Parts: sequence; structure tokens; C-alpha cells
Amino acid sequence: MNPEFTRNVWLELTPRRVLFMTVVLALIFFAAAVSGGSDWRPAAVAVFLYYFLVVFWGSRNAALAVVGEIRDRTWDSQRLSSLNAGQMTWGKLFGSTIYNWFGGGICLAVILTRDLVHQGVLHTLVELVYYIAVGVISQAASLLASLVAIRRKQRHTRLEIFVYQMAGIVAAIAVLLVWEAADPAGALLMGRKATDTIVWWGQIFDTRQFLLVSLAIFAAWTLVGCYREMRLELSMTNGPFVWLGFLVFIGLYTAGFDAWLTSGQQLTELDAVGRRLALAGSTFATLTYVMVLLEPKDRVLYRWIAGQIVTGRIDRAFYGFQAWMMSYIAALAVVVALTIRLIQFEGGFGEGPAVIVAGLGFLTRDVSIFVRLQSLPGRRRGDFAAVVVLFALYALLPAILGGLDLGGTLFCFYPKPTDPAWLGPVAAWTEAILVAATTIARLATGERSRARLAPA
Repeated sequence: MNPEFTRNVWLELTPRRVLFMTVVLALIFFAAAVSGGSDWRPAAVAVFLYYFLVVFWGSRNAALAVVGEIRDRTWDSQRLSSLNAGQMTWGKLFGSTIYNWFGGGICLAVILTRDLVHQGVLHTLVELVYYIAVGVISQAASLLASLVAIRRKQRHTRLEIFVYQMAGIVAAIAVLLVWEAADPAGALLMGRKATDTIVWWGQIFDTRQFLLVSLAIFAAWTLVGCYREMRLELSMTNGPFVWLGFLVFIGLYTAGFDAWLTSGQQLTELDAVGRRLALAGSTFATLTYVMVLLEPKDRVLYRWIAGQIVTGRIDRAFYGFQAWMMSYIAALAVVVALTIRLIQFEGGFGEGPAVIVAGLGFLTRDVSIFVRLQSLPGRRRGDFAAVVVLFALYALLPAILGGLDLGGTLFCFYPKPTDPAWLGPVAAWTEAILVAATTIARLATGERSRARLAPA
């Protein structure tokens, strides 16, 4: 048995707490049963209680699993124990939330009893997997957010802990919205029509089965993310291949939904290959933004990578790549392939290829801004400053120029068709090269400047 999990079970599942949870839930279900209305009203109450206990409360306990140890000054001693990253991840994630799962299990028994009576065994098994998956995803997302924050050296105030908890709640809401789209009642509440089938990579799948498999896979990836962050927290190193495998998976997964592009979107006239490349490229670009924001910008690591590349040790440099670097390289490769496809489709370098190439230039500029601002001297607030700068570049300045009837210059701020077509890419890549060059120069000279100033 996992020692960390066992310790948390002894701390959380005391006889008094178990009795209290059982009695309270029994009284709630009894009150729901005798209050009239539907014969299965207790099951409806159990659904609400499950989300409260497992998702809302459970995500907070997961967020505090490691952060609470840091605040109590007990985390350093645990890091020096003989537990490996897998044992620590499992023990913290499921041990700290075992009381929530105990209460959720009681609620789940009531819910599944109703489903078994009215819907049958198969529907009951599907619902069981869904409820377990949404609980695991929400709690793992909260733990993952807290572990990422630990690497960023945050102070873990109450507000920050609430943000970690909200990461899990938002993940659960996303899962719920997608899952309810396959349910007629849930889809009606969202103003949509339920669908029985999903088209993915040209194949037709049952909606519930497809979403169920997707939930299980994404839950597994979230657990893998927690494990890798725990390895870093225990002073271990992660190779690049797991993230590379995730990029392959998420690129193939999102590219399969090309049939969902509506007729009002620009890429629907392109063939299936072009649409799938566009979806994969958009996904990789989004991951680049997310990871460059979340990951710490280590100047020592960047200089080491540059040194390995200069000396021709590309393989060693690859092992030091951060997730945002690999995401950017994946986006670059897909954009090149998509540009070639668009040139073939349009018969030349027209509006479509120009917008795609300009988008890659702005992505390069934005990533360089994140790294550049993080390399500034003084207290590290570079990520927040970078977000403010990007908000000004994409929203404030275009709004001001639009109000001054200078809309013809907006191609300097975001991808936009221009005449001639090459003007947008030239502007985007000029900005990207300038920012990237200053960033590289700053990283190369910053350490030497501090060394010269140290004696003074």
C-alpha cells in the first residue's frame, strides 16, 4: 500500500467523520424522498451533492494537497522521503480527497440505482465512468495547477489557492458542457440540439461512446501531467518525449473534427487535408501561448540550450527543450505544410498563405515578448507584463487606430489580409525578428553584465 495514501486515509477517514458524512447524507436523501414530487427526487439531489463534494470541495482539497504541506513547513521533509513521484502523486491526489470520494460514492450509489432501474445496465456503466472521470479530471487539474504554481515560486495566498481550485472547476464545467451535448435534456437547456453521432476523421461514431473514450484519455493525460510536475518538484528531470507524444495526440485529435467547420468559415472551401492542418496548427499555437505563460523562463537553461546547439549537440539540446518550445516547433512545421497546401490550392502566394505566415510571425513575436520581459532585472513580474503588452497590441492600439481612421495599419498588430499580400507577413516577421534579436542579445549579455557589476 502507498504510504502517503495510507497516511491520508488515516487522517481523513476517521470514524467520527465517516459517521457524520453518512448520517448527513442519509438525512438529506430521506428529506428529499418524503418531500413529494418525483419518485427519484433523491437521485436528483444526489447529482448536485456529488458535484459539490467531489468537484467543488474535492478540487480545493486537491489544490491544497501539496500547497498545504508547504504552508505547514512539512513539504521539505516529505520531499526527502523514499517515496517516488508516482507514489507521491497518487497519495496526494487521491489521499487528500478520499473523504470527498467517500461522500461522492454514497451519492453515486443513489444515482446509479435510479439509472439501473430506468435505463439499464449499459447506460448505468456509462454514467459511472462519466462521474468518475469528471471527478478525477477536476481534482487532477487543481493539483496540476498548484504544482505549476510551485515551480513559479508563487506565495500561495488564499486567492491563489482559489485560482487553483477554479482550474479544476472550469475543467469539470467544460466536461459537463460537452457531455450534456449528447443528452437531449442537457442540450435543450444549452439551446442546442442533441446529436447521436460524431464525425471524426471521416468516420461516424456514437456520441456517448466517443465522448466516454475521450474523457478517459484526457483524464489519463491530466494524471500524467501531475506525475511529471511532481517529478520536477522532487528534483527529477523530465524528458521531452511525453510532451511530444501529447502533441501528436492532441494534433491528431483536433484535426479529426474538420467536418465540424461550418459553411460560414473561411477554410471550408479548402480540402480536408488543409482544414485538418489548420485545426492542428491552431491547437499547437494555443498550446505555445499557454505553456510559455505557465512555464518558468530559465535563462540559465536557455543559454545551455544555445551552447549545445552552437557546438552541434542538437540531441542534447532537444532533451532540454521546454514544452512551449516543442509546441512552437510543431506549430512551425504545420504552418509550413499548410502554407504549401494553400499555395497549391490558390495557385500562388495569395491572401490565405499570407495570413497564415503572418500569424506565425506574430506568434514568434509574442513568445519573444514573454521571454524578453522575464529577463528584465529586478522582481520577476514578466508574465503579467507580457500579458498586458499583448492586450495593448491586440486590443487597445487597434481600437485607438480604428477610432482615428487609421485602420489600414492594423496589419502591424494581428494577421489581416493586405494588398499586396506580402505586406502583412513582412510586417509581422520584421517585428518578430526585432523582438527575438533583442531577447537573444539580452539573454547572452545579461549574465556578463551582472558579473561585471557584482564587485561594485
